[in-house]
Amino acid sequence: MMNRSKSLAALAAVVGCLAGVGAVHPQETTGPRPRPGLTAQQTRDAIKLAQGTMVELRKKTQGADRPEADRREYVVGVELLADQSPPATTAGADKKAAPAPKPAEPPKTPRGPTAVVTLYRYFDDITVFSTIDVGTGRVLDVQAAQHLRTPLSDAEFEEAQALARQRTPEVARLYERFGDQVSAYPQFSQFTIEGDPRIHRVVHLTYRVGKREISFPRPQVDLTLRAVETPAPEPEPKAKPRPRRDG
Repeated sequence: MMNRSKSLAALAAVVGCLAGVGAVHPQETTGPRPRPGLTAQQTRDAIKLAQGTMVELRKKTQGADRPEADRREYVVGVELLADQSPPATTAGADKKAAPAPKPAEPPKTPRGPTAVVTLYRYFDDITVFSTIDVGTGRVLDVQAAQHLRTPLSDAEFEEAQALARQRTPEVARLYERFGDQVSAYPQFSQFTIEGDPRIHRVVHLTYRVGKREISFPRPQVDLTLRAVETPAPEPEPKAKPRPRRDG
């Protein structure tokens, strides 16, 4: 489609210039827990910077800023990159091998922890990977891929539960009856539908009351379409009649 090709062309242009984007006001999005090696504040800072790139990307993607456009964007993950800086010079090394001194240069800002923040955007089924220098607050690189199978975020799981509760009377009654005793866990599937290039993100929900698993309802939430289906419970197998014994 023409609009989709224009969107991808705009995306390619934006990726080249987003590395210099500073902090902006991102959309409020539930983020993941801090990763090993990053503090909670560093995780929040990295997410904020990555969301800033999404704001700029939306501005330059045709149709993405229309009122009716799907504005859902989710933080899927934050991963700390291994430090690849060169090792420091060993004390007491051979002085003859040392290079000649160079003229003094202005001190460079030390590079801090580097993280990759992964975000998923529903508008055009795009996953964006932003590499963030957490120490300097700079976006170092931005890469994007369309129609990529991307893990489910915590916020999407929450949305799936809310949709199922709103649109499935049996789920609503379950919460009315048991309240806080109800818990849900997901099974996540991704697939395409004929004639639709998007990867549909579907959450299959199973409920427990306390420690007891409930066989019905088990709604299937298509987050891409915001549609909920609840398959009817399977009929219980009937007992086979016992053969009669004559005499």
